[in-house]
Amino acid sequence: MLVICNGAIKSGSTWLYNILRSLRPFEAPRDEYLTLNNPRHPCIRPDRLQDFLSRENYTEIDYLSKNHLDRPEQKELLSSREHVYVFDIERDSRDVVVSHYYHERFRNGYQGSFADFYWSIGRETISSLSRYHALWRDAGPRSYLSSYEELHRDFEFEARRIAAVLGVTLTADQVQAIREKTSIGTLRKEYEKEPRFEGDKFFRKGTVGDWQNHFDAKMLADLDRIERHGIGRFDLPSARYRLASMWQKR
Repeated sequence: MLVICNGAIKSGSTWLYNILRSLRPFEAPRDEYLTLNNPRHPCIRPDRLQDFLSRENYTEIDYLSKNHLDRPEQKELLSSREHVYVFDIERDSRDVVVSHYYHERFRNGYQGSFADFYWSIGRETISSLSRYHALWRDAGPRSYLSSYEELHRDFEFEARRIAAVLGVTLTADQVQAIREKTSIGTLRKEYEKEPRFEGDKFFRKGTVGDWQNHFDAKMLADLDRIERHGIGRFDLPSARYRLASMWQKR
């Protein structure tokens, strides 16, 4: 089988990927199909996905790939193939924006305030997130939408549901082992062993509800409007342009 961990940005896809990797032995796709950005998370290049499905024996070998696929044709391709499973994960969009903000601060040098970030970049993040989940919701019988909040609230229940999609039954001891193996503390220690993550805050807090320390009423009302009605083409300047402008002020 081919398992695609296809979580949206800053929504817990790394956590979900490590849970999936703990459920059964997976092979990494061959290098010719992969992006070069992170050997820890083998990722099939979107432009090589069709080639992989056409040429590789994924009906007998179990493969796992971590992606952020967001195009209708990619959904159609994956949902049309037997032995292909897609796992998505959703998270409170307010916490996603907060996580995205700190990602840009710690890893990309962004120096603006959270308010600066929300009004120049976060709104586009919300819009993209809404489009992403609208695309993958109800993607067929071999897709599963997990929940960041549910994994925090009742890890055993959610881990068993994830495993069941792959035909795996977990004992209580196995659930506990996966919980410990994929805890944020354990993952932080494991990732920091690699040079690319050394001293890097790849995992920050991982808490639920941190948005309450960052959003004001005006931001919340705006976020609700975007989630209900979308964002207009001229509703804000290009997020990329605004982010570049912030960095130029350093």
